[in-house]
Amino acid sequence: MVAALTAGVGVTGTASAGAELRWAPCPENAAVECASLAVPIDWDRPQRGSIEIAVARAKATGQREGVLLHLPGGPGGSGVGALVGGGVLTPELAERFDIVSIDPRGTNRSHPVRCPSDVLSQMPDLVPETGGRHAELKAYSRRLGEACRALTGPLIDHVDAVSVARDIDALRAALGERRLSVYGISYGTLTGQMYAERFPHRVRALLLDSVFDHSLPTRRFLATEARAGEDSFAEFVRWCARESSCALHGQDVGEVYTALYQRAVRGELRWPDEPGERLDVLMFVQTAIGRLYGPDWPGLADFLDALTRAPAPTPAPTPAQTAAEATDMPIAAFCGDHDFAIGSQRDWERAWRDMRREAPTVGGHFAWVAVSLCADWPADTGNPQHRTDVDGGPVVLLMNSRFDPATPLEWAESVDRQLDRSFLLTYEGWGHRVYDRSGCTLDATHRYFLDGRLPTHSRCSAVEPTPADTAPAESAASPAPVPGTGW
Repeated sequence: MVAALTAGVGVTGTASAGAELRWAPCPENAAVECASLAVPIDWDRPQRGSIEIAVARAKATGQREGVLLHLPGGPGGSGVGALVGGGVLTPELAERFDIVSIDPRGTNRSHPVRCPSDVLSQMPDLVPETGGRHAELKAYSRRLGEACRALTGPLIDHVDAVSVARDIDALRAALGERRLSVYGISYGTLTGQMYAERFPHRVRALLLDSVFDHSLPTRRFLATEARAGEDSFAEFVRWCARESSCALHGQDVGEVYTALYQRAVRGELRWPDEPGERLDVLMFVQTAIGRLYGPDWPGLADFLDALTRAPAPTPAPTPAQTAAEATDMPIAAFCGDHDFAIGSQRDWERAWRDMRREAPTVGGHFAWVAVSLCADWPADTGNPQHRTDVDGGPVVLLMNSRFDPATPLEWAESVDRQLDRSFLLTYEGWGHRVYDRSGCTLDATHRYFLDGRLPTHSRCSAVEPTPADTAPAESAASPAPVPGTGW
């Protein structure tokens, strides 16, 4: 650990010696400053070229304590966009800290990984029970990755969370800060763990909110995700049974969902507002799980009800895409952080059955898409799965909902066991993102960042969701042509 840390600091110091952040008002919001930071494409071979990382800063409104770095989820979340859009943390924290955020390398304003839209549109069937073939999937994964490399260049081999962590330390040096306070949400908690692992003594405080566990092998990763989705959906069913305003109140919600799932398997399901477009199995599952992030229970009930009422007309032809069109592909970062080994059709089907067994109603999880598309990804896996090993630094505060459809509580409990110095605060309620769920979670967040004190209790009581909770959490991905980046 000492040797690795010394090497990391040395490279960062060299790369940042002449670095300068030239702040200017952001075009979208003059109250926030924007800048860019040049970093090496490959931190181990900085002479091979550089890219610009987009950075945003909202300066402290009161007596400044230091910098609080916000790490967005995704992969593919825009920290710059979130900060420009009106702030990402509370006014109490914004008073004492410069709130700084980034678009991680390979995403958004930071040289996004780009892939040809025509290749993306040719995605094979990813579902074994609808005829998907593992060999076709692997061939497609490699073809897509090579096509993305042709548009993106060598950066595609260096978009993993360790590379982002090294960018963060270069940013710290450019900001002139000895240490950073860090808040990571969802997939941003993986980056936070990698930063603490490499640069523990550069961390003043680290809050991991909705915790990503980077230690899981393939089948356990998928099974735990499926179980999280199923448990969260069961809470929705209980709400619908007791709430007369639920569009499915009085019905067997599980049966309604299962019937829709089977229609999706048969290719008979269409989007309610776009009846010419087929709604396949994985997009149906992802859309349902996405409604559990808030959670938006009324919206999920309305969505399922609309699907049951909508006819299934003949789909309209899909407009042809030209090879000149390109789409951002943040899932490349996920492939850079995971080495998922599924060697055969039999193993692939077994993994699918594991998911179905853990989620007998919901039927799966969007994580299946991410794992499948990384099946034979040709770029480097720079940061394969491992237990987080942090040697020194502050006590890490972890927060997680009991019913989180994307980052299950058992992940947070696992990371808590991996860290020598940590404290897990469990929110006994629902949804994805915890710190601002209640007065209890807010108080814990403020005490930790402002005063360096840990919570006096390990649990916060649930607060019934309100209409304000219906919007997806910051890190939640909305349905997209390539799903699977919803952390």
